[in-house]
Amino acid sequence: MRIYADRLSQQNAANYSCYLIAGEEPLIKIETIDSIRHQLQQQGLAEERLKFTFDADFQWPDIFDAMSELSLFSQYRLIELQLDRVPDKAIQNQLDELLQLLNPETRFLLSVPKLTKANEKQNWYKLFDQQGLVVMIYPPEGGQLHTWVRQRLSQQKLPADNDLIALLLHYYEGNLLALSQAISTIALRWGQQLPSLKEIEAGLSHANHFSSFQLVDALLGGDFQRSLLIIKQLQLEGEEPTLINWGLDKEFKLLQLLQEQPSSHHSSLFKQHGVWNKRQGLVSSAAKRYSPQQVNAARMQVAEIDKAIKQFTGDHAWHQLERLVFELASPAVKHA
Repeated sequence: MRIYADRLSQQNAANYSCYLIAGEEPLIKIETIDSIRHQLQQQGLAEERLKFTFDADFQWPDIFDAMSELSLFSQYRLIELQLDRVPDKAIQNQLDELLQLLNPETRFLLSVPKLTKANEKQNWYKLFDQQGLVVMIYPPEGGQLHTWVRQRLSQQKLPADNDLIALLLHYYEGNLLALSQAISTIALRWGQQLPSLKEIEAGLSHANHFSSFQLVDALLGGDFQRSLLIIKQLQLEGEEPTLINWGLDKEFKLLQLLQEQPSSHHSSLFKQHGVWNKRQGLVSSAAKRYSPQQVNAARMQVAEIDKAIKQFTGDHAWHQLERLVFELASPAVKHA
């Protein structure tokens, strides 16, 4: 069965043996997966959770063993696989075999990027559609985005004022994660007694002065001093490097696409990746500032940082992040 993310609350996850979560919008994707986990846990159907990420260390036999072996610790388990790419033929064949191992004690959740119509005709997709629940993730736009912001404000018991919504969208349109964080900041700082819009704007600017998103923008802009200042402060404040690394990888992927495609295709790429108008000039300039070799090297370094994070070597991860900032943003680096 195929649905959109905003219809998930009308479904009982326990009625399905497998779940396909497809799309690019990170916040809605995270919340969708969390919602399915929560439903299953509440009904005692996810006593054990095993998560696999398709990276350099991933081995197919590991997940096949997890699907076919009985757990020593619990009767019911949820197995998750996160793919950073649309399945190619080799991955499709593995998924076809993996789905044959589904059993009443095990549920399987697969997370993938945005799919095409061609993907929906492939056998692995049809298996999910026939046996499980397919949840399509799309960022809200236009009136849907306004409704989404109103709902978030209401959840925090904040007034859904049109001027406040306009202010939030002015600064955060195209970045739901930052938008959600801004609403939480408003609720924590002022509660239901909101000050003037000018004070809210100033408060948000101060609260977000050191954020992972501003680090990414400073780095894209080649602002070496500001980049290092932000990253050092984020470390002092105990920020998790995972979100920073995710944001950097997302931007470097986009820079690669922009460098590979003619400028006539850039507008559609920006729309596809949710880059709002105010940031398009910054991202375009970065694609010209850094050479393809630099961007590729940066993505390789991000992969190394990801390994350091997973191995719980936090200090090493921060050191590598600082090194990445220096190599990309330092005036001493010769750019193409």
